[in-house]
Amino acid sequence: MKFGDAVRRRRKALGFTLEKLAERAKLSPNYVGTVETGRRDPSLSTVQQIASALGASPAELLGGVQELGPAGVEAGRLVEGLPREIQEPLLVFLRSLPRRRR
Repeated sequence: MKFGDAVRRRRKALGFTLEKLAERAKLSPNYVGTVETGRRDPSLSTVQQIASALGASPAELLGGVQELGPAGVEAGRLVEGLPREIQEPLLVFLRSLPRRRR
């Protein structure tokens, strides 16, 4: 998946408009739109700004990490908001669940 496609997918999964993502990333909506459509290749610093605004790592958006669907994004955000002492047992539990085969 291309970077722009990953940005659009994550943005939509989070319910962000182009304007909201641009504001969070401190970029113009027009620039973010051109990145999403692949008409611009962003610099590394811009990739980091966009990833941070989306609550993702640059690797996730560049294809280095398995893609998450909307449920995965939401679950990650919910877990991130929990205190550390709750996160760890929850992660142990989640790791113990059977995984779906693709």
